[in-house]
Amino acid sequence: MSEKSATYEKKTGALYGSLFTAYDDKKFEESVALFGMRHKKWGIDTEWFRGKECLDAGCGGGRYLIALSRLGAKRVVGIDISADAVAAANQRIQDKGFGGIAEAKQASVLEIPFPDASFDYVVSSGVIHHTPDPKKGFDELVRVLRPGGKLFLSVYGRGGLVWMVNDIGRLIARVVPFKTMEALWKAIGIPANKRYNYLDNMYVPYCYRYTEKEIRKWLADAGFENVQRLKFERYDYSTLWSRIMHGEGWLQFYADKK
Repeated sequence: MSEKSATYEKKTGALYGSLFTAYDDKKFEESVALFGMRHKKWGIDTEWFRGKECLDAGCGGGRYLIALSRLGAKRVVGIDISADAVAAANQRIQDKGFGGIAEAKQASVLEIPFPDASFDYVVSSGVIHHTPDPKKGFDELVRVLRPGGKLFLSVYGRGGLVWMVNDIGRLIARVVPFKTMEALWKAIGIPANKRYNYLDNMYVPYCYRYTEKEIRKWLADAGFENVQRLKFERYDYSTLWSRIMHGEGWLQFYADKK
């Protein structure tokens, strides 16, 4: 591993390890429930996950590991570059009784430690755009997914006033250390999930953004079909005002590998 890669992994792992392990059980359960809630809104039958082997590439504190285990998945594996997040995820797996089904391992989405075609379902939500090589991360997700399997991918969309404000925050982050900012936000009562939503994008080393057209091309070139873009509940990116505020929006896709 190069010195640059080691530095990126250390900084990103420390950031997300701190943010994800700050969730209490109530906030964690709320984050788990989002999986089922969103799939219901999207009209996707969660019975499909029963008996499947699943990978969460960038599992954080383990919310999707628990969600997929509860949906009857046969095997659920999570990887994350943060040792603290992996430890928290494995503790939650044990606490919630899924030790025989789920596990989390420390690994990078840029080098997923599994053979080709290992999983029926691969989810990577808000992860590859925080790596130095998002396309390589995408290619790894495709590699470990079986033909006929499903990919759920989400990445940041380009443009919008919100990102302009965020980039000002990234300039502030060069001066104010993360621990100082986190302690300040915690002291004024901002809950862990809100701290995560804002501080990650201020302090993470890489924060790439894409257009819908770019991600659709990745999926098409990789041989996916039945590609669906899924709505993010916080805003309707089809309206002019939302386009001004959020640009391309939150790019979420389900697709089937041929």
